[in-house]
Amino acid sequence: MKKRAKRNSVIILKGPPGVGKSFTARKLISRFNTTKTARISIDEVLHFDQRRGLTKDKLKLAKFHTAIMVRSFLREDFDVVIEYTFDIPEHLEFLIDKIKRSHTEKLPAADIHIFHLTASIEEVIKRNKTRKDGSDPLPAGTLKKLYKLCENTAGFIKGEIIIDTDKAPVKKAVDQILEAIR
Repeated sequence: MKKRAKRNSVIILKGPPGVGKSFTARKLISRFNTTKTARISIDEVLHFDQRRGLTKDKLKLAKFHTAIMVRSFLREDFDVVIEYTFDIPEHLEFLIDKIKRSHTEKLPAADIHIFHLTASIEEVIKRNKTRKDGSDPLPAGTLKKLYKLCENTAGFIKGEIIIDTDKAPVKKAVDQILEAIR
């Protein structure tokens, strides 16, 4: 029997600020059995665009550029972990579509897995005050607004798995993710 070629994985960790996406991404990558792994934070990609304000256009453009980077890494046989905060389902579907399809090139096959990380608002507020990713804490009003927007769309994407990081310490969350992508 012919052995199937290894398919690379694209793992999207989504959810509101403070649920542990960056921390989980770093721990997850440390458990991969490969050195060819990339981590992309859409929050960081947003800063490439120096226009003031956060518009839907700017968010969509960040997803488009993220997809281009992901495709480039996949061509080089990388696994990719994406940290995704702004939870607009149409934008996530757009990102997934742009990762899977190109009108200009043949793309390598990859498995795309989506995990919505969640936690209670009280825990998110606590974590926001002591962020470990080097970013500044968000103002409470902004944090609560983003939290509500993200939580209202949890599970909207087919196949999305929800992981409660209040109940699953990072090791358990990473184990759940690794089990799901196997």
